[in-house]
Amino acid sequence: MISWSRRWPVRYLIATIAVGLPIAVLEQVRPALSQTSVALILVLPVILVAVTLGRGPALYASILVGLSFNFFFIGPFYSFRITRPEDVVAFVVFVTTAVLVGQLSSRLEKRVLLTEKQSKELVHVRGKFERAAAQAAEADALRKSEQLKTALLDAVTHDLRTPLTSIKAAISTIRAESVSPEVQRELFEVIEDESDRLNHFIQGMMDLAKLHAGEVTLSSRNIAPEEMVEDALLRAGPLLDGHPVEVAIAGGLPSPKVDPRLISQVIFTLLENAAKYSGPSAKITVSVQQKENNICFAVHDEGPGIPSELRGKVFEKFFRAGSQPGLGIGLAIARGIVQAHSGTIWIEDGPEKKGTSVQFTVPLNDAPIERTEEKNIPESEISQKQVPQNNNVTTTGSSRVAMRGEHS
Repeated sequence: MISWSRRWPVRYLIATIAVGLPIAVLEQVRPALSQTSVALILVLPVILVAVTLGRGPALYASILVGLSFNFFFIGPFYSFRITRPEDVVAFVVFVTTAVLVGQLSSRLEKRVLLTEKQSKELVHVRGKFERAAAQAAEADALRKSEQLKTALLDAVTHDLRTPLTSIKAAISTIRAESVSPEVQRELFEVIEDESDRLNHFIQGMMDLAKLHAGEVTLSSRNIAPEEMVEDALLRAGPLLDGHPVEVAIAGGLPSPKVDPRLISQVIFTLLENAAKYSGPSAKITVSVQQKENNICFAVHDEGPGIPSELRGKVFEKFFRAGSQPGLGIGLAIARGIVQAHSGTIWIEDGPEKKGTSVQFTVPLNDAPIERTEEKNIPESEISQKQVPQNNNVTTTGSSRVAMRGEHS
């Protein structure tokens, strides 16, 4: 509390000097000043002492000023005797005022110092809290990093080792044994399929790394939704073999401005998961419709479904809800692509509470868009042009979508 000295004699000596100097000056100019002016001036050193030296010196200064006011400035001068009643009142009021002002100033200074102390303590506590939070965040990041490394190691071990083992076995068989042309063709097919699997694995890891680093560049253009669905069905043809597939696209949909390759990749991923996690002959439905200012794509299957508590986790990297083989990055990549288009992706129960419905939206831009005519593709045309390996694809128009709208 005391900036000059912590020893009480020094504090009272300073208080005496602080009061004595202005009294000496005022005594010299007393004839030119009124009694009221002198009283107001003498209150100032009391306030100064109270603020700088504390309550004790302030009370001492108040008494010293009161006695000096009586001795030097109330007649008869240079005497403590008071003859007039109005001078008695002036003396009592002045002393009382000086004491109260001194005490209040000292108390205010204490509160200011206490507030400063509490502010420093608060800053100190906040600093500790921020450091603890930073340490906790760092520990959590390290824990997640270790989990990610473990999951990545497991995925790489399985998804690299298995195809490499198959390729090596096929090549060893071809080189070491005399095999028939038919068996040789089968082994070449194995090598080709496992090479594609390796390529898919590496491409998936690269896409995930780009999405994580925010380095995805969109080659956007206005494109009809059914064109992206057709492309995804064409690519997923071998995976959908044996699955009845129904395509329900609403008529007159506007063409969103998106990267068609990436959106087609999202639809392909959803078709791949639907074929993988539903039964061998389970029906798969692809629907597209407009919801407010968004185009909504949905893929429904008749599989066992995904528990509600896992529906958010399946979009995390390397998370797999079932026992099917795979990296567990397909939906993570799909979410990154959809979010790069300022869209959303989520999971609901399938129609009639059966299976799973994975849906995502992409917003319509303010730029001029083209309206596409309702497209009902004959089953024969789809089976020949779009999905050569699957003859169970059917398409319907807007009426079919309207019937399923309540489940979307």
